[in-house]
Formats: sequence, structure tokens, C-alpha cells
Amino acid sequence: MYFCNRELERKRVMCTCIAEIKESYTKVRHQTAEVAQQQFEIDDYLDMVIVVRKKLEQITEETNNLVEKVRDHFTEFDEQETTELLAHSTPILILMDQLHQKLIESPLYSGLKTTAENYRDCVSDFQELCTDLQTFNIDLRRDEEFQKSSELLRSIS
Repeated sequence: MYFCNRELERKRVMCTCIAEIKESYTKVRHQTAEVAQQQFEIDDYLDMVIVVRKKLEQITEETNNLVEKVRDHFTEFDEQETTELLAHSTPILILMDQLHQKLIESPLYSGLKTTAENYRDCVSDFQELCTDLQTFNIDLRRDEEFQKSSELLRSIS
């Protein structure tokens, strides 16, 4: 009975965790799309640099927070939850890549270089997180040899 109650509690906690993480995914996707849709032209250069820098800093912060939230619960996700998170990740990664390319090609880039580099680093962290989710929470769980090795290690300890 204790195990059953513990398992129900874990599932309830995970639902809350997944919902919160999905909300972060949505926020990052919307913020990235908003900035990616803007026209980066030379008119009003300084004003645009300030506006875009602020929005890029917000996206960077939200993305870093998202990566941290997912990393904090990384080992708790089952295969289905991981698949859902990866499905949310794909469109965000595409938008992030488009935004980064747009920034590099923009006449605003020289005024945004440091902020754009910080953004690129956070995108790289997000990509690494997605790769880790796929590798550790899906691929290795399906790998028979890995499962046998894990069982052997558990039996030894």
C-alpha cells in the first residue's frame, strides 16, 4: 500500500512539474517568435538595438531558466514525458536558429554582439539538453545491453 501511495504522489508531483515546464517552453517559443518576426533595419538604429537587446536578454534568461528546470527533474521523466518535451523543443530550436541567423545578418548585429553571443550560448545549452534527453531518457532506456548492465550493477550494490 505504501508503494502505491508513493507512486501516486510521484505522478501528481510530476504532472505539476511537467505542466510548469511546458509553460516555460511556451513562453520561450512565443518570445523567440516575437523577436524573430521583427524587421531589423538601420532606421532608428539605437532605439532598435535597445529594444532588441532587452527582448533577447529576456529570451536568454527564460531559456536558461527552462534548461535549469528540465535539468532539475531530468531523471524523473519517463519516456512519454521526454517525448512530449522533445516535441515542444523542435519548433523552438527552429525558431532559435532562424532568430540567430537573422541577428547575424542584421545591421544591428554590431550593437548586439555580446547579447547575441550570450543568446547563442543559451541556444547551445538548450540543444545539448535536447540531445541529452533523447540519449539518456529514450535511447539508453531502449538499449538492451545498457539495461542488462544497469540490472547487473543494481544487483551488485
